Parts: sequence; C-alpha cells; structure tokens
Amino acid sequence: MASQLPLTISATEDRENDGSYGAWRRKFCREYAALLEATRENTNRSLRASVSAEGRQISCQKECTSCCHHYVSVSLAQGMVIVAHLYRTKGLLQQFLDRYEEWREKAEAIAEEIDGIRNRALASSTPIARVIMDTRPLSTRYFLANVRCPFLVDGLCSIYPVRPLACSGHHSVSPPEWCAPDSQQKPEIRRMTPDDRDLLGMIRVGDPWLTLFELALPTMVYRLLTEGSAAMTSLMHSQIKSAPPGRADVQTGVAKQ
Repeated sequence: MASQLPLTISATEDRENDGSYGAWRRKFCREYAALLEATRENTNRSLRASVSAEGRQISCQKECTSCCHHYVSVSLAQGMVIVAHLYRTKGLLQQFLDRYEEWREKAEAIAEEIDGIRNRALASSTPIARVIMDTRPLSTRYFLANVRCPFLVDGLCSIYPVRPLACSGHHSVSPPEWCAPDSQQKPEIRRMTPDDRDLLGMIRVGDPWLTLFELALPTMVYRLLTEGSAAMTSLMHSQIKSAPPGRADVQTGVAKQ
C-alpha cells in the first residue's frame, strides 16, 4: 500500500478546504450527512414495517455481499459526503484507490453507458419507465460481471456510516443464496425510496441539482477526489442546463434487474 496519496488528490483536497468555498463545503457536508442519516432511519423503519405487515422478514446478513456487485449510483451531494468521510479517514481513502483500478478495468465501461443514459434522460425529461427499460440489460450485464464495489473490504462495507441511500434501502426477503448471480431462483427484493419530506429536506440544503445529478458510485467518488466538487458542480450544470426543475423521479439508485 502506498504511503502517500497521489499529489493530484492531495492538491484537490487542499483546494476543497480553502477559503470560503472550503467552509461552505464542510458545512454542507455536515448538514447533508445528518439529513442522510435521518432519511436512512426513516426509510429503514418504513421498510421493516412494510415487510413485517406481510409476515416476512429481511434476510440480509452480515458479510452477505451480493448487492455489493450491483451498479449503484450516487448523487453529487452524497458523493461529497462520502469524500468528506474519506478525507477524515485516509486509510479508507487509500483502500478505495487500491481497489478502484480493478473496478475501472472491469466495470467502468458498462457504468459509463448507464450513467450516460440516465443523465441524458435527466436533461430531456425522459420518463423513468423508459430509463429503466434502457438500462436494465446493462445493469444485468454489470451484475453478471461479478465486479465488487471498491468499498467492499473483507466482506464488509468500509463506508457503512455514509453508505449510499440506494444501498441502505435495498433488502432481500428471500433466502440469501437466491441473490447469487448463478442462482436459479429470482430473489425477492424490497426497495424503499425516501418519502417526499425527506427528499425535499435534502434538496433544500443547497443547489437542488446536487441531489438529482448522479453517477456510478466509484466514478463519482474518484472524480470528486481528483477534480473536486466545484469542478463537478460546473460539469453538472453544463450537462443538465436544459433540464426542467423538479425531476426527483430520476433518483432510482440501484438499477432494477
């Protein structure tokens, strides 16, 4: 493991912490992280109540990592919170970099295709049903490639306290072995999205598009580490400048199988 972070990442961190922008970014990340935690608790409470009402129970277990091989997207805002966490835990940051190249080699091309479809849809108000239909074959291909998330370390999520909402709202109620890529049984998955109150709370913290613009989790984190949130915000606006406001329905998180 390298003893020092790449100079590009260290320089980006310095810029991210500098001056008034640095103060704003740190404050935004603290507030957004608190909202994410509250949203996660509310979502999990609703999910467990819904599953219990069916007479079922969540079957996900510690070190059950099938979901960690799916395509997962995060918003720019969630990515900023994750990167802020990595800045505070340099060991985890280096672990991510060590595993990122493997992910890039095996999965980046598929993830870029999915990201492209989703963000073109955001800019053109494409119905979410069409987005799911267009991305489903790609997300299936991604899962069958059996590429682990770069944050999966020794069977556990290394960023569990700040894990994406898509991960915390995605649970199985069928036997865990059904989730394996080679299983002949289709797993029964329960997906919970934040309710309107929680979504509005996150959107109101800053620029609404910070919550709506998404990329694959590893792509978003790596680009934030190497380019910075200010540059990524500019990119975001250049890609969605023609999009209508209020398109919260594009935030689907884990691509459906």
